[in-house]
Amino acid sequence: MKKLLFFFIIISFSIKSGSSQFIYPLSEYSATDDEIEISKFDIKDTLLFLPLGNKSLQILNIADLHNITEVSKFEEYEIRYNKKAYGKAYDVKVVGNKAFLAYGELGLKIIDITDPTMTYSIGTYYRHHDVNCVEIYENYALLGFVDLGLEIVDYSNLDDILMVSRNNILGFTIENIQIIPPYIIISGGSRGLYTFKFLEPFTNFKSTEFPRGFVNENEFNKLIVRGTVGYLANDFRGLSVLNIKLPLYPLEVLNIKTKGKAVDLAIDRNYLYVLSSKAIEVYDIKDPEKPEKIFEYAEKDKKYNNILIKDSNLFVSYTLSSEEYGIQVFQIE
Repeated sequence: MKKLLFFFIIISFSIKSGSSQFIYPLSEYSATDDEIEISKFDIKDTLLFLPLGNKSLQILNIADLHNITEVSKFEEYEIRYNKKAYGKAYDVKVVGNKAFLAYGELGLKIIDITDPTMTYSIGTYYRHHDVNCVEIYENYALLGFVDLGLEIVDYSNLDDILMVSRNNILGFTIENIQIIPPYIIISGGSRGLYTFKFLEPFTNFKSTEFPRGFVNENEFNKLIVRGTVGYLANDFRGLSVLNIKLPLYPLEVLNIKTKGKAVDLAIDRNYLYVLSSKAIEVYDIKDPEKPEKIFEYAEKDKKYNNILIKDSNLFVSYTLSSEEYGIQVFQIE
């Protein structure tokens, strides 16, 4: 009976909005761990890589979405002052058989995941500053530091990972990196957006001028750029739409209040999924600068963290407390 009522609500909402796009919960994985800090996860084939903050990167088997299980955990430490110093797993990007882990004070870790039950580090880049996020472009890793801005390294030789460009901004903790050659746009919470323009060839990463900033009074959590439009998860302000025909001069053209703080975004075809701390909101973006909200899903008590689309499924991470967390899977219709 509850399922019939749920689908009746979906159909009614879809008819009202003039669109048939909606999501419904399919399955869920939940677990407990000490002092976890759920962060930006990634998916490769049937594996989900979930950074847990304190110490570890968890690897989940999602081959059967109705029976998600843990495969293994990766964690490393160094001996400093006769004590174990662990990294903090903040962000991960998976390319081929490698996982690139932003591992806090232990820097960038490049992990061989050929056998996900026996992962191990095959490369490390460390410069005495915490790495908060990572993005990959060809054989380069773009690193977002805590309170220090951007650094780019060439990892083509894993035994000798070299820094090729450094764009330090004191006090700027990078949360998100967008690559739009010849531009790189970084977002950093209350510090807003900074846009770097690079000379050709782009992979020399030689800046043409000083970075240009774009700041307002809210936390800039996530930026996604499609064509000449940028969608910004803008914390308490909700969803901001930016015209970026001139990337150095972004212009806000629309702001939409979301249910709770907007923290993450994903795009699939002509639909934008906005994750707030309290809900998942779906927008029709056939008119890119005028998103139209067509669906919303919320669950009491869950604090949503990050979102990712794979095939016809939406994966959302959440926490219930400092020790309870999980992955919720939705079917996209």
